[in-house]
Parts: sequence; C-alpha cells; structure tokens
Amino acid sequence: MNAMKRGAIFLSAALVLGLLLAFVLPREGKRPADDETLVVGVGDDITGRLMEQILQRYEADGQEGLTHAGGEDLDSYLFIDCCSNAGQWSLLTQDIDLGFYCSHISMAIVNQSEGFSIYSPVVMNGEVLGYWTDPEDIRTMAIPMKREHLAELVREEYPWVESIEEVSSTSILYAFGDQQVDGAVMDIARAFQMPEYQYTRVCDQDYVSYCLVVRDEIVDTPQFQTFLKYYNETAEALNDKANLQALYGMDDAFWDSVNLKFLYLPEAGQE
Repeated sequence: MNAMKRGAIFLSAALVLGLLLAFVLPREGKRPADDETLVVGVGDDITGRLMEQILQRYEADGQEGLTHAGGEDLDSYLFIDCCSNAGQWSLLTQDIDLGFYCSHISMAIVNQSEGFSIYSPVVMNGEVLGYWTDPEDIRTMAIPMKREHLAELVREEYPWVESIEEVSSTSILYAFGDQQVDGAVMDIARAFQMPEYQYTRVCDQDYVSYCLVVRDEIVDTPQFQTFLKYYNETAEALNDKANLQALYGMDDAFWDSVNLKFLYLPEAGQE
C-alpha cells in the first residue's frame, strides 16, 4: 500500500473520529466570556516553530506567559494543518482569536465570514522542493492538500510536471521518502525531519506562504499589541540564517538554497 493510499485511509479514520468527538463524546466548556487571553492557532509547520520561539521569549522575560497587559494574556492552540476543518472551525467558533493560515485558506476565511481580517502576511517562501535527481526530472509532484496557490505555482514553474498529487501534510514525507512521487513541495519544517534528502527553493520570486488572520475585535487590545512586539522581535532573530541553523540544523547548502522570510507586522501607531 503506497503512502497516498495510507494517507487517504488515515484521513477517513480521522473524519470518523472527528464526528464522534463532535457529536458523541462530551465537549469541554466554552471559554468564559470574560477570558482576555489571546489564543493563537498554529499548524504543525514553520508557524508552529515560530510560535515556540515567541513563547520562549516570554519566558526569557521571566514570565509564565505574557503578563504585561495584566493576567496571562497569550496561549497557543495546535490545529496540525491550517487547511483542516478543525483549523478553520477553531477560529470561527472562537476557540482561538487569531491564527497563522496559508494564503489560500486566509482568503477563504475572510471572504466567507464576517468579523475576520487578514492582518498581514507573515511568512514568505515557507516551502521547499524535495527531489531525487534533478528538478527537471520530476514528472509526479506531491503538494499538501488544499494548497491551490502551490498547485498554481508548480504549474507555472515546472511545466514539465505531468501529475500533481495532493497529499495530507502528515503523509507528504512518506510519499516522498517512499519514492511514490518524483518530487514534493512541502513546508520547510517537514524538511527538518528528513535532512538527508535534497532540497531547494520552490521558485526564485518571493511568494506568501502564511498570513495572520485575526478577529477584528482584538486588534486594539493591549494583549494583541504586546503579541506583535514579541512576534517582531522573534521574526528579526529568525531572519538571521545563523540562528535558523542553530535551531533547526540542516547544512549550509540548504540555507543558501532556500529563501525563508519572516515579515514585520505593524504595531500600534505604525503603518
């Protein structure tokens, strides 16, 4: 059984489990109405790694969480994949207040639901191309599911690719590692798990991988402004290749070939 079939079976099982959790098993209570903690949704991807570093900065300031605006102001919520139903529902049901989403899903959320905005792009060039021999030899390409923007990018940059296979973000490493495909476009954090293979940037021009989507009512809160401050400090540190390599490994050739960028987010009073 190949990796893509295993991925399909896994997704079917996950759907059944999700329905059981939603409709059969008891739920946890909703967040209290007076809870001022900002909950940030992140994926099991480079945005999750970003959030880990943000939280470490809070702790380095001697806080168990962000307390500068009074109380514990910030928490995180892992939804594994921003394109999953759980990733989108968590924002719409206010289980989270803001989250990092791929550009395709970010647009879908704000176009289909009132009260949400894309605050800003946050990560550019957040994917890498894994390949076996040469990118020009790729005929079958795996991409994460529901990433239509990546499918369009592959069609433009690799016109010789004959088949684009959508694979769950949790299965794409297996599809690539088992050589079920000739190449794979994957989140850069996936490459950290398989450093022995060949990787390069997806394309030469910059493109947006992830955006910050927020509930409109939180933008003027002191908690959100403090979050932005810590985010920007973290982004500045992670834009240093030496810091990235110290945190996540990979050789010099890898970091020279990719073009990962964390973007600055405007704070209060700035444009």
